Order: sequence, then structure tokens, then C-alpha cells
Amino acid sequence: MDPALLREREKFLKANSRNIGVPKIPSVTPSISKPSSSKPKKKQPKSDDPLKHMKSLPNMEYNDRASEFTNQNSSLFGMMAKIVDFMKKKYLEGAPWPLSLRDCLDEMKAAGMSRATEKWLTEKLPENKKLTWDGDGKFCFKPPYKLRSDASIIAQLQKNYRDGKGAILLSELNECFAKAEERMEKLGPACITIPCQVNKRKDKAYFYNDTEVGIDVDDEFKALWRSSNVDALDEKKIDEYLNKHGLSIIKDQGPKRYMHSAPKRKAAKRRGTGKIQNTHMSDILINFEQT
Repeated sequence: MDPALLREREKFLKANSRNIGVPKIPSVTPSISKPSSSKPKKKQPKSDDPLKHMKSLPNMEYNDRASEFTNQNSSLFGMMAKIVDFMKKKYLEGAPWPLSLRDCLDEMKAAGMSRATEKWLTEKLPENKKLTWDGDGKFCFKPPYKLRSDASIIAQLQKNYRDGKGAILLSELNECFAKAEERMEKLGPACITIPCQVNKRKDKAYFYNDTEVGIDVDDEFKALWRSSNVDALDEKKIDEYLNKHGLSIIKDQGPKRYMHSAPKRKAAKRRGTGKIQNTHMSDILINFEQT
């Protein structure tokens, strides 16, 4: 190797180790090898790029910037979530009046915030669906439903029932008024409560109880239904039970549908390995067997 290139490489490694903190790589002394007398070796073309050996190293500066950008975004969105939770708490405590961003930060005692963060919040907070803004640049919490009295809750349940929108979740009511579960229990038979699971979290769904459509079932039939273990029986056992008591089930009278599978491919016929006789020489063959 050219000794001038080696010296330039050592200088570059020394300067690079001081800049990015890479440990110093010991210098490599060129080894002199005698050419073999059998076959002359081909000379490899010299590379003009002195940074060829550095291309495989990870870009530490890019990784640091990416992690810094991710941490900054998480802190910004975390601050936005704190503001939304604070305005929600004020709304549930009976203080639904709007506040400006500076007043909200002062009440939250979030002092020492940078101007870049305030600018970002000023731009992104109006896009939040849980906040409403007025013309003066002030915002307040926006609940899913505007419910104050028990009559308004029942009216909203009736509206969802008429429009076919279904139930109102307990998680939504917790954002409308405080102690939502206790308040819904006081409504009694005006609503139907069904436990459910939404987004892998336990929740409750409240439906409007329409007394005109509902059918009253006697407690005797309810007890019989709950005592029968239908899940453990299969279709054959159910048929046997009904036939034993002189009952029959309604079978499907429609045309039966047969599922046709794909036609099977016929296996190729293989020629047998039988003995071939010399039938074409029957007229010239002579039998020398002694009789």
C-alpha cells in the first residue's frame, strides 16, 4: 500500500476520534509480501475515496436527532393532554367558562414554558375535538352530550333509540357529569344497563327501556330458562329429547345445496414392464428339445 495514503488515513482517524469520540484505532504497518513466482497477481484498482472504510459506521448524529425529535413530540402531546384533562376537571366541577391559553397555563401553574411550545399549542389546540373555541381565542371543554338533569338524560336515550344510534356508554357519561354511574342507577327502569367491553376496557351501555314494545315474562319461565343447560346438548340429543316427548322440530324445507369439490385429476397410466416375446421370428425358430 502507498505509504502516503497510510499517513493520510492516520491523520483522518485522529481528527475523527477527537470530533465524535470514536476510540483511536492503532495504525497498521504495511506488510511486504514477495510475489509468487508461479502466477503473477493482478493489481487491484486503487479507490480514490479515502472515507470508504467509514461508510459502514452508524450515523450517530442522525440517531441522536431522531430520538430528540421523538422526545420533543411526546412532551408536546403530553402537555396537550394535561390541558384537556384540566379543562375537563373544571367542567365537571361546575366551572365551564372558557379560558385563554395563558390563563389556563397560569391556573395549571405550568410556568417556564418555552415560546416554541406555546406557539405549537396555539396552533394545535383548536384541532382537538374535545375543546371548543370562541371568537376571542378562548376555549373550554366539549362533552359528548350536554346533559344536566335526569330529564335530559332520558330524552337523549329516547333520541338515540329513535335514531337507531344505540346506547350511551358510561365512559361518555363520565365526561358529561360527575358520578355518572351512581346517577344512572337512580333512573331505575327508565333505562336498560348492559355490561360490555370497549377498547379492551370494561364499560357499561345504557339503552332506553321502551315499555310499549317490551314483553313481561313471568318469573316461572325465567327460572326454567336459566335452569336448562342447552349449551351442553348437541343437535342429536335435542332431537331425541323432543321425539321422546312427542315433539318435532321444523326442518329446513329449502333446496339442499351440495358443495362440489374440485374434480380430481386422473393419474397417468404407466406401461407395465412385461416380457416381450419374439413373435416376429416364429417362422424361422427351431425347437431342439428332445422328446
